[in-house]
Amino acid sequence: YSLAGVQLRTIRDRLTRRSEALVQAVGVIFKNLYEKQMETRDRYCKDFEDCCAASNDFIRMSEKCEEIVAEIQDESNLSPEASETLEEQAAALLGLYSGDAVYAAQKTHVSIFQPIEEAIVEDLFGEEWQDSMTHNELALTLIRTLDDFMEDLENFLDEVMVQKCVEAQVAASVNFYAAVILQKSADHTNKATSFFTDNRRAIERIRGDIGVMREYFEGLFDTYPTLSRVVENNFGLLDSIVEVFSIAAGISHSDIQDFVLLLQKIIKNFTITKFLVGDIYHLVNPADEHDVYELIDGMETQMAAVAPNDEKAFSMAQNRMTVPGLRIDFNLAKHLDRGNRKRPLQQTSLDKADLAFRQWLGGGGDKKSEDDDSYED
Repeated sequence: YSLAGVQLRTIRDRLTRRSEALVQAVGVIFKNLYEKQMETRDRYCKDFEDCCAASNDFIRMSEKCEEIVAEIQDESNLSPEASETLEEQAAALLGLYSGDAVYAAQKTHVSIFQPIEEAIVEDLFGEEWQDSMTHNELALTLIRTLDDFMEDLENFLDEVMVQKCVEAQVAASVNFYAAVILQKSADHTNKATSFFTDNRRAIERIRGDIGVMREYFEGLFDTYPTLSRVVENNFGLLDSIVEVFSIAAGISHSDIQDFVLLLQKIIKNFTITKFLVGDIYHLVNPADEHDVYELIDGMETQMAAVAPNDEKAFSMAQNRMTVPGLRIDFNLAKHLDRGNRKRPLQQTSLDKADLAFRQWLGGGGDKKSEDDDSYED
């Protein structure tokens, strides 16, 4: 911005205060700044500290842009039309800086979840987790790590950006937990028995884990009142998943169709919803996995009526302002697609599903980053 400042001062010195060329020249500078920001943003969003610094820088750049526009309007005798043009030119750049500040702040979740993954993924849903961790110790490890990073976020970022980070952590926590479920299902090769030695106890642990995570975020509602809506929207996925676990295990007598429809409302993709439910059945009651696939195939019309497939989902997932790892549908699709196990479906159904995944994930061309193989990506 120092170079841009020199250019702007030169323009103001050389051009008359009413000159339309003044607005045009400033517009050229703003356009160059816009293009440079588009080109270079991701270079500055590599790790936790870089993301925090980039977010702060983008906010300051936005503030500087506003100051420049205000100075030109105060010091120049622009016509109403020229002043409006100047504001329109600045608005695009301001929007870009503001959006990138949020993007950088929220991308801190990638660095935050790296130690979480290293600490708990291997043991999560294992026998010790099921039989010995009666206080949901692994979920406590997750939220304690989030809390450790919170102090740094509060020190490095302003309050608005901290809230954006916490919102990202809600989505990342849900995506992380769901992704590990899918990974464990992919690793489960026994088609006759449950992955768990005690389904009832395992489901109790899952409910407890979800409760621990939800309670942590609910404890932040007084500081960030609007966070309640974010928690409700995101944790609805895990609430439905645990109910599907209970139905699949024969513990709950609720109608599986009700929860298939609830999941479709959240995910808005027939294939992803179907495979998610199938993978849950595969974990606790693999003998019924084929039957639940056939049941869901017969529900396609109902599911479309409740929540049609979101045809814009892939383009939104690829949007420059979409932070990697925060879209539920995209992350479920990636982890379902990575599973190598043979599902109990006819080959034509498998081919159809594979085509749907390929198309939805852009032929595997999802947004790549240095974090692409992590659970939270």
